[in-house]
Amino acid sequence: MIKRRLANILRIVISLSLLTFLVYSNRGNFASIAEASKNLNIYYLIIAFVSYFTAISFIVFRWGILLKAHDFFIPNIFLWQSALIGFFYNNLLPTSAGGDFYRVYDIKQNKGVPINEGITSVVVERVIGTLSSIILLIVAYFMGLFDYLTRNAALGLILSGIVIILFFIALFLPRLFKLDLLLNKFRIFSKIRPKLKEFHIILISYRNKVKYLIFSFLFTMIIQALFFISYNSISLALGLELKFYIFIFIIPFVSLISSVPITIGGIGIRENALVFAITSFGVALGQATLFSIILLAIILIIGMLGGIVYLIKNIFYRSKSFI
Repeated sequence: MIKRRLANILRIVISLSLLTFLVYSNRGNFASIAEASKNLNIYYLIIAFVSYFTAISFIVFRWGILLKAHDFFIPNIFLWQSALIGFFYNNLLPTSAGGDFYRVYDIKQNKGVPINEGITSVVVERVIGTLSSIILLIVAYFMGLFDYLTRNAALGLILSGIVIILFFIALFLPRLFKLDLLLNKFRIFSKIRPKLKEFHIILISYRNKVKYLIFSFLFTMIIQALFFISYNSISLALGLELKFYIFIFIIPFVSLISSVPITIGGIGIRENALVFAITSFGVALGQATLFSIILLAIILIIGMLGGIVYLIKNIFYRSKSFI
């Protein structure tokens, strides 16, 4: 318990430190940021918010398909509120019980989905989402968008992609990396080894569910398209001269960087990654910072909506949940 609290405190400190660094970097741009804020196009901001909210809502269909692969047919409205509350957990609560853990708990307590099946559905969903980001980065590479980065940044990104791919291979094919032998050597894993084996059996069973994986990937690309619309709308609201196709690089880059679990909900690391990416394409630091602030505001508002859904669910529905 103490270790978890210390870990959460550390994540909060890192988030605040990164945000402070971003503010300090813009100490000479406050006037231009304030001026740009006055000239924002509200209609494009509404489109940006609606598109981002719709993208988060579409997670329901991707998640639901993966659950159907193992004969769990859960109403989309239930999965929608669970996903929104999970988003609330991820972005607004300094807790070690993240949004994915909440979703697994929710479908177990209220819909009877076993823990391993629930975890597997969320893991596969994450894998598909991450792979779609890597595919987009590969497309961005062949489009020459990596040429805007420094050599070290491009090399680091390529190496990170390779590490992620190797991790996924190890996840589905642990024997290839002798991970099964490694687990057998340590007694500490003796108690959880049966559960890990059961989890892995369910995980690799998706290899025989090709139809469900294809549909899940298609919904993932729809989600990515909605993120494109949202990011591009923020760009238009700011009056930036960024080509739409540039976000083929920016969105997956920011997504992968912000998924590193060292901050609360990616706050701080996401904003700095976004500013780095946008300024790499010639946008001024102040405008790039305002872009990141707008995106953060959208994320926090959707997170608060998830919190409202949580309260309604527990007051009127009285589901078996936790906070």
